Amino acid sequence: MPMPMPNTTPSRPTIAEIRELFTPRSQWQAWLEIEATLAETQAELGIIPAAAAAEIRRKANFDHVDPQALAADITRTRAPIVSLVRALARACDGDAGGWVHWGATTQNVMQTARSWLLRRAHEAFMARLGDLLAKLADLAESSADMLVAGRTNFRQGLPITFGFKAAAWIEEFLRHRQRFEGAEPRVFAALWGGALGAMHASGDQGVALNRQLSARLGLTPLAVPSRAGTDYVAEYVLLLALLSASCSKIARELYTLMADEIGEVYEDQDDEVVGSSTMPNKVNPKVAVQVIALAARLRSLTPLALEAMQPTHEGDGANNQMLYALIDQAGPLAYELVCAMDELLGCLRLVPENMRRNLALNGPAMAAENAMMALAPALGRSRAYEVVKRALAEAARSQSELVELLLADEAVSGVVEPGFVRAALDPAAYTGRSAEMAHEMAREARAAAVALTTRRPGA
Repeated sequence: MPMPMPNTTPSRPTIAEIRELFTPRSQWQAWLEIEATLAETQAELGIIPAAAAAEIRRKANFDHVDPQALAADITRTRAPIVSLVRALARACDGDAGGWVHWGATTQNVMQTARSWLLRRAHEAFMARLGDLLAKLADLAESSADMLVAGRTNFRQGLPITFGFKAAAWIEEFLRHRQRFEGAEPRVFAALWGGALGAMHASGDQGVALNRQLSARLGLTPLAVPSRAGTDYVAEYVLLLALLSASCSKIARELYTLMADEIGEVYEDQDDEVVGSSTMPNKVNPKVAVQVIALAARLRSLTPLALEAMQPTHEGDGANNQMLYALIDQAGPLAYELVCAMDELLGCLRLVPENMRRNLALNGPAMAAENAMMALAPALGRSRAYEVVKRALAEAARSQSELVELLLADEAVSGVVEPGFVRAALDPAAYTGRSAEMAHEMAREARAAAVALTTRRPGA
């Protein structure tokens, strides 16, 4: 019978909620937050009056800044932060409005805000990565002893267990986790250094302002906050591209294994899901193909990331637009991909009887390597290889039993016990450390899943 896999994913942000983070209104809210946090940090340092900072904080929201009027003004000025600063300054009582955006420049606000929003999307992404690892742990454990043909170059090679496949996938995703966590201090950075990044307007207080503002936002301060240094954003996109390649590799393999001629796995779909508009017999994979398509779209951002990190001199408006578009697309796409991958693993069903059926196509030949190694102590490795290979060729020509041909070979007869040869040609007894690896990596995956799904934001 097909083996069901449990689906216990806890509540997470929806894909729509992550997309919403990068909409214009959400970004305007982020800009207001950056401006308010800037004012509070400057007040702590004595750069602007504390009362002005408090008033800026009170008015930095859509209760006091009209988003429709802001949108109209941005259309006129084509300078979004100028329009926002005007609106916020007008909303402030007294002279507090004169302290809004003190010593800052457009890219300071826009890029820092996007890093802040991307960090929020990343936290949701990492929690989903934990969910994915938990499902892989279930898969590895439940299929640790499930015999299946291991294939290379599309051909059957040696017997393994399906749990071995899952164990390899787990270790790959654990490497992705290490990459992302290692990169977090670099890629989620605040760009705060004034017009060009050399802290002209903030002078001696620039370093302290940069550090304290970044800390308030949960971002890394750049020692040299040059607008021309955008490699850290490109790095994040490249890491997402690596993860996307792993997702599509696994999805493509599962997609292949769902073919009628193989039938080793399938997607457990609701009865209302339609396979084809014209062929009632069709039950097409739905989630695997979604993973493959989303992964390709995410990887396609790689060239744009490499272009965006090549601005001219100390800043370039064209590259700014590339960078902003890159972040706005990458964050939601990455989350949608990891959600789809999580769904795929949750609806995946294994068919062990078909795995054994396919393995039987080559029968004892699947354990030919084991037979060779069993004969090697008596015959030598090279001669044992030749004897087994010759027997395999003869078995294919004459449709004879491999074990009988080996036992009839004069090089083997009387030298090795027949029972020993027969046992060596049992595929079920020759799966290496497949089961052990499956259980080992399941434990690793569970530990990582707990860590990822309970970690504090920014930790």
